[in-house]
Amino acid sequence: MDIAEVCSAPARARKAEDGPTGSTRPGDVRTAKDGGDGERGVSTGLDRRVWQMAFARAVNTMGLSLVMSFLGIYVVETRGYPAWVYGVIALAANLGQSMSNAWAGNLSDRIGRRPLITTALFVRSGFIALLGVQVTLDAPLWTLGANIVVTSTLRGCFEPVAYALVADVVREDQRVAAFGIQRMGTNLGWAIGPALGGVLTLVIPYGTIFYLAAAGLILAGIVTLGVEDPVRKTALTAPGGDDLRGTLRQGLADRVLRMLLLGTFLCALLETQMFSTFSIYMTEKIRLTKADVGLLYACNGIGVLILQVPALALIRRFGIRTMLPWSSLFDALGFALIGLGSGFTGGAAAILVLTCAEVLFDPSQQAAIAEVADPAHRGRAYGVVGFASMIGIAFAPLLGGVLLDTIGDHHAAMWLTIATIGGAQTLCFLAFVRRRRTPHPATPTITAARRDPKV
Repeated sequence: MDIAEVCSAPARARKAEDGPTGSTRPGDVRTAKDGGDGERGVSTGLDRRVWQMAFARAVNTMGLSLVMSFLGIYVVETRGYPAWVYGVIALAANLGQSMSNAWAGNLSDRIGRRPLITTALFVRSGFIALLGVQVTLDAPLWTLGANIVVTSTLRGCFEPVAYALVADVVREDQRVAAFGIQRMGTNLGWAIGPALGGVLTLVIPYGTIFYLAAAGLILAGIVTLGVEDPVRKTALTAPGGDDLRGTLRQGLADRVLRMLLLGTFLCALLETQMFSTFSIYMTEKIRLTKADVGLLYACNGIGVLILQVPALALIRRFGIRTMLPWSSLFDALGFALIGLGSGFTGGAAAILVLTCAEVLFDPSQQAAIAEVADPAHRGRAYGVVGFASMIGIAFAPLLGGVLLDTIGDHHAAMWLTIATIGGAQTLCFLAFVRRRRTPHPATPTITAARRDPKV
């Protein structure tokens, strides 16, 4: 999860001033009423790289969601390990990704975006295929865990860098729409992948499906090969140093970014329950089939595709200042509803509320990073927020597994406990929007150092 914000000016004038990359001219300050209010349409004048990255995300997500949605079920139900064991594996894997998020985002500011994005997709496809072999052979759990850590770490070389690339190639007033399109690409994959994966598990071995997932990664990598890199190599050094410790120290020193990082951590801790604890809970406690769980995830993906465009209109109308805390509150409500409902219908109702929260929150949050980021080191900003997000994701399965093993039979109590995280998240984003500052334009030196003059 990352951030960027918007400022507005006449679109026709900016097209002439900014050039094809949409980068800010030295000394050109643009303002908007409240991050995103200047948005004029979902697709108006967007750089084609926005669509290329959205398509790559769709293919990538569809492939991985064929298998990853059911990995916890495989470890807990098929192999017979307790839920907390899977939580420990996920913890290690996501800690690896958190580190690679910060490292890769920072590195992409110096060597460019595309090399990291494409290499991560191709290399990860090989490890996903290997994971299929391990599942087929019922390999020892420690070998599965080691591979999961590697594949998760490689994902950290894609996510923050890809978001930074999108922020690089659009104007400030287009960012909310551009990130909304990225989210739609991700959820198009989720609309197809889990439902198809749940059906495929009924007809072919689970391990075989990993080969299809690997093919999806390869296809996504091929798509990104055609993406022109908006950043050229540079020796520019970021404030605070280029090492991981300096990157994190610089982020935590900013009082505005601090609240964003804390809110992001809590959001990740909460929302990951939907993709880890929720699937195990629905199969173990509610007794739904894997295919039913896949359909619930498909409802989320389809819901995003239907609701994302209207959600962008709401963001434009009310602004990020309103949408960040309110969507966080909806998140808390959605998780509380899981424990109050029963069966497939109850799960679908909760998914609907969570989907509404998602389509409002994600583009708004993605759009808040560019505002607080130095344009010359945007990858670093996305990386450090991705680090905070992955720390939350890392601990989420462990927290969910402990709650399942201890109070999982008390459905309402367990999910209300999880929902309190959403309340704390809401308070963090209330503090963040109150502390937000006006975006600062890039200096001539920084802009010239970062941008590829050919793009």
